[in-house]
Amino acid sequence: MRINVWLFYLLLKMKKPFYTTLAYSAMVAFLLYWVGLAILSMPANPAKNLLASRVTHFKSAFGTTWKLFTPPHTYNIRLYYIVRNISSPFKADTLEVLENISLKKQQAAPFNQKESITDALVNNNVIGVLNAVWENREMPQVDSAGTADTIYIARVVAEKANNRNYQIYLASLHNYCRLVLKENNLNEAGKEVKIVIKEKLIKPFADIDNAGFVPKEIVVFATDYKPIN
Repeated sequence: MRINVWLFYLLLKMKKPFYTTLAYSAMVAFLLYWVGLAILSMPANPAKNLLASRVTHFKSAFGTTWKLFTPPHTYNIRLYYIVRNISSPFKADTLEVLENISLKKQQAAPFNQKESITDALVNNNVIGVLNAVWENREMPQVDSAGTADTIYIARVVAEKANNRNYQIYLASLHNYCRLVLKENNLNEAGKEVKIVIKEKLIKPFADIDNAGFVPKEIVVFATDYKPIN
């Protein structure tokens, strides 16, 4: 009996260093994992460049990256409908959509289910259009006036003319224009619309108190005029 108790005590003593080592190893692995995610999610830096060759293996092993350390966007996306009379094209109304939806969503909170659904649907179609057009291309360079190369945009958009997903996203945005016109008490008869998507630069922190700061808007997508009906 005494021998069994002694053996049990000896096993406990032997296991204690093992479990202690296991606990510290788990802590080190946990810290290395989050440090790795932080480095890979940050903008270009020496540590990220050093680990560039292992990024693929890291992502394939863990399947995700952590976005907590990713800098916020420097722009907001804006959707515009430019509506004009077909018979007198010199008369046009420019209607901004996404910011208006966001404001309505805020004003109706917390009972803003309708506004939230509208926000999600319209934004998803805008993002879908941009992803379809620019998924394998870089957006054009911006000139000194803050306007993108519209000729380049027109050529890229034309190449997507037969893309089914792109056509679905675009048709949804085109149809939503009717609702926007109705909300603004505008008649859709005899009208045509041009869809324009822009990136509106967010005021940088350095200019947060600059009342005269005017954010630039960069055109990243534009269609030709198309009859609403």
